[in-house]
Amino acid sequence: MNPGDLRVLIRGAGELASATAHHLYSQGFERILLLDRRFPKAVRRKVCFCEAILDRTQTIQGVVGRFTPDLAAVEAAHAEGEIAVGIMDQEAVLDEWHPDIFIEAAMQRRNWGLTRDLAPIVIALGPGYIAHKDCDALVDTVRGPQVGSILEDTGEHLANAPPAEIMGFSEERTLKALRDGIFFTQHSIGDMVERGERIGTVVSVYGVDDYRRGVPVDASYSINARIGGVIRGLLRDGVPVKANDRIGDVDPRGTTDDLDHVSDKSHRVAEGVHEALLTLVAEMNTSK
Repeated sequence: MNPGDLRVLIRGAGELASATAHHLYSQGFERILLLDRRFPKAVRRKVCFCEAILDRTQTIQGVVGRFTPDLAAVEAAHAEGEIAVGIMDQEAVLDEWHPDIFIEAAMQRRNWGLTRDLAPIVIALGPGYIAHKDCDALVDTVRGPQVGSILEDTGEHLANAPPAEIMGFSEERTLKALRDGIFFTQHSIGDMVERGERIGTVVSVYGVDDYRRGVPVDASYSINARIGGVIRGLLRDGVPVKANDRIGDVDPRGTTDDLDHVSDKSHRVAEGVHEALLTLVAEMNTSK
């Protein structure tokens, strides 16, 4: 079966999901649809197709993702050689579009109800899923020598990996929400910041109107950089956040030349998905 004939549905359109879509597209899988939420929470937005939801299009290293409000628009995007990105109801898409391949890449780190009967081929990016029970294949996403490998065991040992250590900094690089609210910022990805500098403000939903009018709001708190460097990832201005949501990250090296390129880790995960997919497609063709 020609890869270009297979319908690929990816749940999520963040960094790993986008890297997977980008790599599969380069390998001939041309009918790809990514589904995400109305207000995406990806921080490395320059390499995330979910940006198309608000900007209508997003180009990652030469591959175009286009927002598609319905399945007719999905087919039109594919006809133009583009990846489709949508916020449609997943159940409706499964019932009407009938994907051949379902890839769980929302990185929720828990099983929301993923089962192997969602599509002929189901692949998940761990942790949170069990190989050969929840999915046909599970790909390791934990940074290290095994990242991108196809797990033959259950995958239950996978844990939430800390951010990569750079120049001795790991957790300090990450910016997180303390409480629920709306995140506001005037910073952009690629900006240089100093330690302690305010990156943005999270405002209680009850104080948003006052905040926008410039009225001081008690129910708010600032998000400050814990180290100096370049903003490598950052949520969009005006996005709702919940406590402990990742808001951004700072790279102490201060380099900006790779901010719009898929990371090595993401590429290795995408290659792992492709490897698993080739095996499963071959098995599916043999069984027919």
